[in-house]
Amino acid sequence: MKFSIILPCYNVEKYIRVCIDSILQQTYKDFEVILVDDGAKDSTPRICDEYAEKDARVKVIHKPNGGQADARNVGLEAAQGDYICYMDSDDLLANDNVLQLLADKAGGNPDIVHYKFQEWFESDGHIAPCRFDYRIPTQGRSVADIYCDLIDKEAYYNSAWSKIIRRDLLMENQIRFEKGIVGEDNEWYYHVVMAAKSLVLVDEPLYVYRRRQGSTTTTTTRKNLVDQLHVLDKWEKILQAKVTDDSRTTVVRSSLAKQYCSALIIYAGLTDVSDLYPELKRKSHMLRYSRNKRVIVFRRIKRLLGIKGLIVALKTAKRLR
Repeated sequence: MKFSIILPCYNVEKYIRVCIDSILQQTYKDFEVILVDDGAKDSTPRICDEYAEKDARVKVIHKPNGGQADARNVGLEAAQGDYICYMDSDDLLANDNVLQLLADKAGGNPDIVHYKFQEWFESDGHIAPCRFDYRIPTQGRSVADIYCDLIDKEAYYNSAWSKIIRRDLLMENQIRFEKGIVGEDNEWYYHVVMAAKSLVLVDEPLYVYRRRQGSTTTTTTRKNLVDQLHVLDKWEKILQAKVTDDSRTTVVRSSLAKQYCSALIIYAGLTDVSDLYPELKRKSHMLRYSRNKRVIVFRRIKRLLGIKGLIVALKTAKRLR
């Protein structure tokens, strides 16, 4: 079994060596590393080339800047492995045995293998333990039922880097990342969910996700909200166009309800987005689709206070933190 590990690389000279070293040190050796230099302006391209010269398993693609989604798509086209593993080039694998464990777990050729992660806070250097667990029954259950349980217990993540996916699933269903949007993982993974027929959960943290100031995940802007509303709208239309609802539709709707809660939180924290309120209000019906605790709380507050009252409550809670 071969893994294709795809790393978009843009101005990460400070971090990329640690990331690549965590891969090359793996005890399991059947893998390729695809470094996609996305038009980096620092020494990242040179570092990528250095690794490719030292290890034949490392491949480098130099391309004009097109964003992370485009770099991931380019990497997928070049991949030859049985399973695709997307990593962010400032993160790292948790230990030297990660790929061996994943190879063991993927022995039955599942479409997806999910694993837990830890967060490394660069500001003070501490690594936070994983906040969730995968201790749910899976034997004999459908992928949709497993996903619904994960959503209910806050253990469902659309992030591309917290799972490996069978390459054939992505290629046969033409699943790619949408370019130009913030949080492209959310839109991308719904396509995977709709196509997947088998899922394995690994209840161990195998990935270390670096939290650093100024990254797209720590900086919230109007574009975050605009793009999140775009994904909500796009997937609502996709689901409405389906001839019949099925269990996968239930999973996506439940996740979209959580995404809608996130959109409300983003709106409550920004000052230049009042023009987006009508669209946000039109989508409030999404709150009815999930058993997730946060969604249930938001739904109850909305029934009592309306959508404006819910937003006021979110603004107040933010000020009191």
